Amino acid sequence: MSTPQDLLAITNACVVTVDAVGTIVNDATIVIGADRKIRAITAGTIAHNAPTVIDAKGGIVMPGMINAHTHMGMTLFRGLGDDMNLEDFLGRLMPAEIAVLSHDAVVVGTELAALESLLGGITTALDMYYLPDAALEVAARSGMRIHCGPNLLESDGPEPLPFTKRMAWANEWLNDSVKREQEFSLPNGFDSLNWLSPHSTYLLGEDHLNQIAALAKQHGAHIHVHAAETVGEMSLVSKRHNGRSPIKVLADTHLLANAVLAHGVHLDDTDIAMIAQHGASVTHCPASNYKLASGTARIVELHKQGVNVALGTDGPASGNDLDLWLAMRLAGYVQKTAASDPTVLPALDVLRMATINGAKALHIDHLVGSLEVGKYADIVVLDAFSPSLTPVFDPHVAIVAAAGRGDVCHVVVHGQVVVRDRVALTIDAHAVVDRANKLTPAILASVARN
Repeated sequence: MSTPQDLLAITNACVVTVDAVGTIVNDATIVIGADRKIRAITAGTIAHNAPTVIDAKGGIVMPGMINAHTHMGMTLFRGLGDDMNLEDFLGRLMPAEIAVLSHDAVVVGTELAALESLLGGITTALDMYYLPDAALEVAARSGMRIHCGPNLLESDGPEPLPFTKRMAWANEWLNDSVKREQEFSLPNGFDSLNWLSPHSTYLLGEDHLNQIAALAKQHGAHIHVHAAETVGEMSLVSKRHNGRSPIKVLADTHLLANAVLAHGVHLDDTDIAMIAQHGASVTHCPASNYKLASGTARIVELHKQGVNVALGTDGPASGNDLDLWLAMRLAGYVQKTAASDPTVLPALDVLRMATINGAKALHIDHLVGSLEVGKYADIVVLDAFSPSLTPVFDPHVAIVAAAGRGDVCHVVVHGQVVVRDRVALTIDAHAVVDRANKLTPAILASVARN
């Protein structure tokens, strides 16, 4: 009987597994089988027949990171609304989006975001943006995992649809999600298109939210929604929804169960208890929150109540980049300061937020998010000779407190090498940057008109 062909082997690795006990395997070999899953993680060498071998040279090898809240197409508007609060920022951004976005433009913006993400070690993103079919094209070409679904607002956006037609479109999307996955050759089993993205409880009324909940229940779809980001939002929601908080509104409209709540900055104890009770996840976006002066999320309290907390970058128009290394550092440092306790949120907990917790939020933690035998190979290899990663006494600390995007040498998604020696293999970097730059004059003109 012939031996099945392996796809890839990574040798001489310090493997940071992010498994349940935080196992680290030194001087290890990882073998990825023909099914694109990790076949072995073994100290020393192991027999394999992989045609592609990456020598980690003693460097850290870790799970691909998961950006659990972002707006990838917003790369086109990076830096357009800086030094503003969220409300003023949206007031400038949304008219520009409506004026210039098309399917082709969103493809360009999303591909630019995928390029930035993969080069920075992000292998999966939960995207909330207009024209989600554009994201599927990018996922198919780049190999990056992009989870997405219809972005539901009352009427605004480049899809000029009244709410009833939006809901019909969303129903069609969910009906055809498996067909779309097959059409774009997206990996089976990841449920990546089974999402609905109601924007927020301040841009949607209770009747709209109830309709979205009914559609989600009909299809077993997941919910991705902004919640409790700013003081201004809390005031708007309270006025619109009879004094209730965003979390209470989502609970009352049956949208909170197992949802992904972006931001969760302004949560009281009752909100946190409801989130825990309903099994929802909170995606912490520290760079965006601090840049927009939105506030400091209660991450320590969320953890104490057993809430799954993931990490996100938010959109690159507000963030202003897609850098989960920065997000990890900000998340850890600010929580320590807020608690006046340097022991809270240790490095491994922060790393979990950027990896396995993101996978839990996306309902794919049985497939990716940690490096374990039987899981799909989403892997990042860091530079063994990086000055900022020398010496390494604790790999978890090195990743969270010292590593950055410039340390990413190789990236594997679903067993495919998508970045090799810091070069993207599935995206033409020069071409996508050129296409994005060509859209800038039209964006500036739209801002001038508004």
